[in-house]
Amino acid sequence: MGGAGARWRAALGMRSAGPRGEWPTEAPDADGLAKGFDALFGEPPAGVWHAPGRVALLGEHTAPSGGVGLYAALPWGVTAAVGAVPGDPGVRTAALSGPLRARGAEGAAVARAVAAARRTGLLEAGTGLRVMLGSDLPGDASLGYSGAVGAAVALALADLAGGPPPEGGTVDQRVSLAARPGCAVRVNLRTLGTTVLPFDPAAEDLCLLVVDTGALPRRDPRPGHAADLERAGKVLGPLRSVRDLPAALSRLPSPAQRRRVEYAVTEVHRLNAVVGLLRAERFGEVGVILTASHLSLRRAGLPVPEVELAVETAGRAGARGVRMSGWAGTALALAADDRVAGIGAALEEAFAGRGLVPPRVRSALPAAGAHRLR
Repeated sequence: MGGAGARWRAALGMRSAGPRGEWPTEAPDADGLAKGFDALFGEPPAGVWHAPGRVALLGEHTAPSGGVGLYAALPWGVTAAVGAVPGDPGVRTAALSGPLRARGAEGAAVARAVAAARRTGLLEAGTGLRVMLGSDLPGDASLGYSGAVGAAVALALADLAGGPPPEGGTVDQRVSLAARPGCAVRVNLRTLGTTVLPFDPAAEDLCLLVVDTGALPRRDPRPGHAADLERAGKVLGPLRSVRDLPAALSRLPSPAQRRRVEYAVTEVHRLNAVVGLLRAERFGEVGVILTASHLSLRRAGLPVPEVELAVETAGRAGARGVRMSGWAGTALALAADDRVAGIGAALEEAFAGRGLVPPRVRSALPAAGAHRLR
């Protein structure tokens, strides 16, 4: 089976050994983090904060053309015990297992939050920071892990300084900070302006299924995708303003560029349609648009084959709608509660039948944004 899976992956130009890293089943214990902070840094933290991860519902691939994305916060995220250290400007980040590298994903996210706080006067130049992190969010699954780290620390710094709640300097942070239970967050990917919209799948006995395959493309698709959209913008003007799509596509030189522009332009209309459905609280009707978005992404050449397998399998097993989410190996489905077990079983069978490691599948509802725990 393993040999068949390796041949299947190689034939499709992909690399994957299944989901990467851990996905803990329990949220970090705030008291345990506080005790770990005290043991490592020699004093208790000033408090403990939590920030959720996020899942992209639509539009995240339109960032190079100044589009709009729609996201929901997840019930899993990052918990941070934080303390300021006057007279020592250094920044130290750790987990219960030990110190974390300053250049790692967590250390870099903390450093960016500290730099932003220094620029806005929330943290004095001579004051450093100590951070102890815990998480029940996988770090390599297109679910906003680094954004959650940054949002938790940014909120901690604002609270400790007595400042207003932060807005966040990235899309992921904006979602993590603005989210509310039973809501989605619309983000203008050019200005980072946010709008909170109702999105309560539970009201219609539905949930979101997050499918983490762990698959990665052999080459990062983002630079090529962005370059095509940026070049097209120089020819056509702002893609969000295109009205006559066939005429616009006829002016572009390559089929690949035309397919990517087609996705970016039509995704704006799909997202606007979903926003209208959410405002009308017709949550169950969103699914067909999710699937249409995935079909357009497929034409643009973005989904990796294991995500395609997950999408096709979940759709056949009864999901209301399903699409690639993010840039790598994650799929998102909207499904009825009574279909969840069957979809999970179908995914396991489909992947095992090709000699592949089955994906991790978890159900979720749109969750609360970042907040202080203690």
